[in-house]
Amino acid sequence: MKKFIIFLSFMVVFTISLTAQTLRIAYIDSYKIISESNDTREAQRIFQVDRDNWVSQIDDMEAEIVRLERELETRRLTLTESGRREAEERITTRMRERQQFIERVFGETGLAATRNNELMAPIMEKLRLAIDKIAVEENYSIIFDASSGVVWAQERLDITDQVINEMNR
Repeated sequence: MKKFIIFLSFMVVFTISLTAQTLRIAYIDSYKIISESNDTREAQRIFQVDRDNWVSQIDDMEAEIVRLERELETRRLTLTESGRREAEERITTRMRERQQFIERVFGETGLAATRNNELMAPIMEKLRLAIDKIAVEENYSIIFDASSGVVWAQERLDITDQVINEMNR
């Protein structure tokens, strides 16, 4: 479906180009722009520091669990039944806390995703502003993104309402 929409977009642009006096078309590769941006490299460096900190905390929790398990094994014969249960519950609690921390940090809407979005938002806004500036200065009619389709177009090229009206007839 996405390829059809891109194809349809190109056909619309081609049709318009037959009737328009001067139609300037360009495209960008947003993946390349993002991957080669100095701002992105800095954001990745900052994110890596945060990620390393979270992983270190998880490793510390894991080390504590291992220590508690070893301690239980060495004292198992001298512990009372209630002492053994208490030690096992402490281990289970630490394991649950570790798993909850992992989910809170690396889950779908966790701290890592939120932090990544915080770091990337200003970069994406800067990209949008750069595209807008170049499009206006260079008098482009439409700019495509090699990975996703149209990223900028003159409003006069939008025939969406006409298509809707035709479809609704």
